[in-house]
Amino acid sequence: MLFHALLTLCMSAFPSPPGTYINFNKGDFAEAKSFKQGQPIVGTYFFYWYNIYTKEHFINSDGSDALVDHPSSEDDYSYSSAKWWAKEMRDVTSAGIDFIAPVYWGAPGFDSWSFQGIPKMVEAYDIIANAGEIPPKIGLFYDTSTLQYNPAGKHVNLTTIEGKQWLYHTIRDYFSLIPPRMWAMIDGRPIIFLYSAAFAEKQDPKAFDYVYESFEKDFACRPYIVKEVSWQGKADATYAWGGALGPQWHDVLALGPGYDHHAVPGRQPLVVDREGGKFYQRAWESLFAKDKRPSIVMVETWNELHEGTDISDTKEYGRKYIEMTAKYALRFKSGI
Repeated sequence: MLFHALLTLCMSAFPSPPGTYINFNKGDFAEAKSFKQGQPIVGTYFFYWYNIYTKEHFINSDGSDALVDHPSSEDDYSYSSAKWWAKEMRDVTSAGIDFIAPVYWGAPGFDSWSFQGIPKMVEAYDIIANAGEIPPKIGLFYDTSTLQYNPAGKHVNLTTIEGKQWLYHTIRDYFSLIPPRMWAMIDGRPIIFLYSAAFAEKQDPKAFDYVYESFEKDFACRPYIVKEVSWQGKADATYAWGGALGPQWHDVLALGPGYDHHAVPGRQPLVVDREGGKFYQRAWESLFAKDKRPSIVMVETWNELHEGTDISDTKEYGRKYIEMTAKYALRFKSGI
């Protein structure tokens, strides 16, 4: 009785979901299409915190340039623009990438760019689809640094009921804003990547059980959780962050074009040279050298312009990495 009373109290402390896509039954997935377990697919981490109009993530607090690499065009480069979303999502598709995992910093009950950008992403998806084109499916990259750094000032302890609720409600709020026909799914289960567990005050292997059960209750399906290797508990697959520094081999292969965060204030120098594209080429070729290959490849990243891990269209590289990715993604999915 005490447990149920505490659970009810904790649940009441969280606001209702911001979106309407919740309380589903199986019929709500009639228009949804899904990848199959074992099917070769390519995804990428998609950063949408940029806003050219407010200079968010373009200019550091001291007025210096916040970016290592720069968009080929800054026109409308903003999470508040469906035009920008549509342009980037079309480029993602042209790179042979099947789904994006938007990097989500939302916290339950607090408005931010993380929430504000999602309706524009949804609008852009339909713009592309209504034009007879194929947009990338949409998964989730839950940036778990918000377990420690959030507007509520909480350091989330996942051994508590409230901590488990925080973890789940963050995920719930994101998916409530996106129609299920747009979800990136494996066997009908939406794909969720979790960033490092290091930001939680304490872990609990049972936290995933809570997320699975709560999600299924609200959305009539279980999520497909891909946990970073730092997490305890049973998930559907594992990956390691750091693919831009060199291929990370787990259930999911993470790879990227190189790394350089010299524009980020306060960091020690760290550069992994792109070598004119050869570094990225070797990463992909290492996959083709394997007889047994992971079925999911995650490109790290689409557009993390602060750390120079981007493969998107930039002033520095043009569409070179989009074209390279398209070639390798096709080869991967063809089983060559």
